[in-house]
Amino acid sequence: MKRGDITSCTIIHTDEEIFDYVEKEKPALIAIDAPLNLPPGRKSMEDKNEEHFRPCDRELLSAGIRFFPITLGPMRLLTKRGIHLKRVLTRRGYAVIEVYPGAAQDIWHTGRKQDGLFRLRHGLEKLGVKG
Repeated sequence: MKRGDITSCTIIHTDEEIFDYVEKEKPALIAIDAPLNLPPGRKSMEDKNEEHFRPCDRELLSAGIRFFPITLGPMRLLTKRGIHLKRVLTRRGYAVIEVYPGAAQDIWHTGRKQDGLFRLRHGLEKLGVKG
């Protein structure tokens, strides 16, 4: 995408709603706010080993960015669902990437939602985000 292109985002809940929306909109790129792969050496979320972090997680740690490890409680379900969504969507020919808005907000110094919506909105406006 180049500056000025139109993007859209929406909040939908079920996998079927997601698949229906994607088939209707036919996006060039799908960004999912969920982990989309496992740490090296893990074959599944049920696979027990000492590896809890992916290379991208280690990068976040080294940058001092907060996140929940994918092997922690509710993150396990989110990770399983993200992997499933990515698998189905890529089989259907769509480009899918993982995003972590909290990390972007930390890097861009916009503040996170829990810091207050005013601070987040003001930070995003300073970056040129409209809407």
